Amino acid sequence: MEINERRSSERFATLNFVYYTHSGCEEGEVENMGRTLDASERGLLIQTHVPLPIGQRLMLSVGLGDNIVELGGEVVHCVDDESGMSNSGIEFDSLDADQAAKLSTFLEAFIASKAP
Repeated sequence: MEINERRSSERFATLNFVYYTHSGCEEGEVENMGRTLDASERGLLIQTHVPLPIGQRLMLSVGLGDNIVELGGEVVHCVDDESGMSNSGIEFDSLDADQAAKLSTFLEAFIASKAP
C-alpha cells in the first residue's frame, strides 16, 4: 500500500522529553509526560502512554538541547504502535521569534551531529 506523503518540512529523529497539558475533557486539566520521536519546523511526533484525541489542543514543554521551549499545538493524528504506546503527530501553533530561533538552533545542531 502506498502512503501519501503530506509533510512539507524535513523531519529528524529525536529523543527528547516532553511535558504536555491539555484541558476540555472529562478529567479537567490533564498533565503528562512523553518523548519526542521526531521533530520538524512545523511539528513533533510524540510517544505517550495514553492516546491523545485528534483535534486536542496541547501546551508542550520540550527539552531541546540545553533549552526548554514552550510550544502550543494541535493533535493531527494518533496511532498505537506495536509496543502499546501511542504516537501522536502535533502541528505547532504559530511560533514567536524566540520559539522559532530555539527550534531552528536545535534542528541545525542535530543535523550537524549526524553529518559524516
